Amino acid sequence: MKTLKASPRRSLSMGTSRRDFIKGAMALSALAAAGGCLKEESRIKPWISGSPDPDPVKAAKVVRTVCLGCHSACGLQVKVQDGVAVKIDGNPYHPNTREPHIPYDTDAREAEKVNGTVCAKGGATIQTMYNPYRVQHPLKRVGPRGSGKWKTITWDQAYAEIINGGDLFGEGHVDGLKAIRNFDPIDPNAPELGPKANQLVFMPGRIEHGRKEFTDRWMSGSFGTINKRMDHTSICETSHHVGLDLCFKGQHHIKPDILNAEYIIFFGTTPYEANFPMQALARKLNFFRERGGTLIIVDPRFSNSAAKAARWVPILPGTDAAFALGMMRWMMENDRIDLQYLSYPNAKAAKEGSGHLTWSDAAMLVREDTRKLHREGDQLIVMAGGRLVPAEQVAQADLLVDTEINGVRVKSVYKMLQDRVMERSIKDYAAICGIEPKQIEREADDFTSHGRRAVADFYRGPAQHTNGTYASRTLGALNFLIGNVSWKGGCEAHGGSHWHEMGGKPGNPYKLTDNKEFLPGAVKASGIPIDRHKVKYEDSTEFAKKGYPAKRPWFPFGNDHVYQEVFPSIAAQYPYQVKCLITYWNNVVYSAPAGVQLMKAVKDPKVLPLFVAIDIVMGETSSLADYILPCRHYLEDYGTPHVAPTILTTTSGLRQPVVEPVFKDTRMLEEIFIDLALKMGLPGYGKDGLGPGRDLNTPWDWYKRLAANIAYGDKEGEAVPGATEDEKVQYVVARGGRFEGYEKAYNGPYTRHAYKGPVFIYNEKLAITRESMTGKYFDGLPYYEPIRDIIGRPIEAMADKYPFHIITYHPVYHAQARTAASVWLMEVTPEECVQINAGDAAKLGIKHSDWVRVYSASHLEGVKGKAWVTEGMRPGIIAIPHSLGHWQYGSKAFELDGKNSESAAWIGKGCSANPVMMVDPYLKDVCLQDPIGGSSSFFDSRVAVEKV
Repeated sequence: MKTLKASPRRSLSMGTSRRDFIKGAMALSALAAAGGCLKEESRIKPWISGSPDPDPVKAAKVVRTVCLGCHSACGLQVKVQDGVAVKIDGNPYHPNTREPHIPYDTDAREAEKVNGTVCAKGGATIQTMYNPYRVQHPLKRVGPRGSGKWKTITWDQAYAEIINGGDLFGEGHVDGLKAIRNFDPIDPNAPELGPKANQLVFMPGRIEHGRKEFTDRWMSGSFGTINKRMDHTSICETSHHVGLDLCFKGQHHIKPDILNAEYIIFFGTTPYEANFPMQALARKLNFFRERGGTLIIVDPRFSNSAAKAARWVPILPGTDAAFALGMMRWMMENDRIDLQYLSYPNAKAAKEGSGHLTWSDAAMLVREDTRKLHREGDQLIVMAGGRLVPAEQVAQADLLVDTEINGVRVKSVYKMLQDRVMERSIKDYAAICGIEPKQIEREADDFTSHGRRAVADFYRGPAQHTNGTYASRTLGALNFLIGNVSWKGGCEAHGGSHWHEMGGKPGNPYKLTDNKEFLPGAVKASGIPIDRHKVKYEDSTEFAKKGYPAKRPWFPFGNDHVYQEVFPSIAAQYPYQVKCLITYWNNVVYSAPAGVQLMKAVKDPKVLPLFVAIDIVMGETSSLADYILPCRHYLEDYGTPHVAPTILTTTSGLRQPVVEPVFKDTRMLEEIFIDLALKMGLPGYGKDGLGPGRDLNTPWDWYKRLAANIAYGDKEGEAVPGATEDEKVQYVVARGGRFEGYEKAYNGPYTRHAYKGPVFIYNEKLAITRESMTGKYFDGLPYYEPIRDIIGRPIEAMADKYPFHIITYHPVYHAQARTAASVWLMEVTPEECVQINAGDAAKLGIKHSDWVRVYSASHLEGVKGKAWVTEGMRPGIIAIPHSLGHWQYGSKAFELDGKNSESAAWIGKGCSANPVMMVDPYLKDVCLQDPIGGSSSFFDSRVAVEKV
């Protein structure tokens, strides 16, 4: 690869109004960025390091825990006075909250004199814990499901009825958990479906490490259901994970090494406002910009992050892969590909040749007849100097191969990529993106002008489309073409990771994943999950009988579950009936695109006989349940959450209760499942529940062993101080986890805990797998696919009736469905929530703060909100921020014991984009979805806007 300096930038000539908008957008972002460009320095400035003045708030007790205001898992330092949490700061030991974080051997009491930073969500989490509208006792419905009529019951009554069943609501017999735990086959004619125990489904929303392993153990190893954890990830970013999992071996997340990078292009993410961990990203990006780094934001919306960027590129939603392929074309045509790196076909060649810790499949040969890589026996074959040789036996291989082997045409992966990229011109790619070709050329030039210190990163924006997995793979591959993976200043695919709290490493005292030792009497779950993730349709009896298409989609690459498919699959009783649904902190009907369409799926007790919600509030989803069991707030809970690879040092946070429960009749999730297990006589609980001499009666019986694994570490001889196991555990508890020293981030030219393995431009497994709904093969290369429905039909634009593309995003002061109960956060939330381009607004006669209605073909009633008229939105796009527009969650009274509950209308402030998002025109009961990763589509719907 030629390493060239960035070329001089020329003004772009754009004649149309759209071009004028783009030109203005570029000028706006450049002007905003100019104000922060100071002289380059080598050390981090104190003002971005989290050094507040001495704190005036004094407290008798400080407890360190981990936040769950979003998914960043930042450490918190909570001040407690007279048993009440009075102030929240950042935990100075935790790398999310401080640059650098304090040494781990700092005395825990001395560390109370130091604060890390905390964002608005973290600071306001006190209010969500002391929220008076929380559910405070177990509730049972007394009217029809969803009628809003409830009565208070005891925990003993709730447990007895949920376990034993009966005529619970005067609507006929309902099987309880005891009857559902049956190991006879659901259907003897379709044995792959598994036992009747699979008719219990556990569907948590946000559930994190430590806790999810506990519930997995209960559901799978003790009860015996395959439906152990249908969690939320497909409405968050699962195609990001799946796409990257198909690019790496065992890794599914990338981040730039911000402190040493020179150029970062973020696609569809706002690192100053969201992404993980938001405050650490923002802090590191401040330093990056201060020393002259180039920040690029590719997004239809002019976000706060775009305001701090060198350039803002407002592409059309869903076209990120086209932009990346356009960059690739320019790079190929201008000799900006690191061909030397790509030519290394094995680990030894890459390390000895150029010091790389990774190598690519670019030289591997793909057979045209089978779509598989060419092998001789078990050996992968490449061509070197025109000769066929085993990939492991050559230092460099040919990249541009197109030949025949025994009458079968084969091409090298790089030749296939080149052919793919050359299918369109840069002008064509730009037209797809709705931008000018020179914008693609400019970023391709700059991206390849910094050696290995340039990174392409992305998150939800490109991933939450019907083409999300393809887009994720394509963006990831940009990094491979410049050979930047695992280098200082490059693309980080591993990060510092964590100490393995579940054990299994040489230093850990407890291997809690070993059911033989730690779950005596365990059963083995088997069968097809209700959402059909990680299983192939072709292995089913249904396929043998009828072939394609399946009744509903199957997701063999859906590693993180398909959340939005659970309710419609329950309604369709496909592939079998569900008899009991247990949700935890789940608000799918609010949080999923077109989620309101899912409500009818669970309203009929004849279809779903038993629905138990474990929740902190009367949420939009839990309001449809038969029972609500009140759980604890995360400041009253345990957990061992992990951090993103943004953090390059090993980090294991420990969540723990900071005060006694605010509402005494609430229980931890683990307590609820321990109670159920003991009453049902399930294996693995009570005396010797974790094996001989290891009882499991309380949550701490579980978490103290996770904490011990963290304390002793993964390697022998790396335990924290302490003469006994309890002392070591308390050392970790006092610090809110375990944290590697800041100075351990790097190892010479590499990140210290770098990914060492192959990177895949072509994914063989993906290429040889067929879609369940069409029978067509998936594409194994980087690929731009237009937006489509589940049977592959392009989505009709309907631009005449629905001229606007709708998108959504997380504002910096909100997260998902759980921050609206904070008065502080809602007070800083603008009333104007429907963001629209000023030119579009003028055409419709809409002024700032006017009430407008947003509606779609899938939801003609629409949603109403106040207009935010702005120049910072691409024409033809509107945006509604997420976290607003609740119609439950304490915003509305329900009937409790014959009286209306208390409520606060301000919790329902604003509106939500999700109700008006598009329903798949073939399935008709769920949103558009990515058929590979299983992501729900948040950014592919069209709407109309009118003034009201």
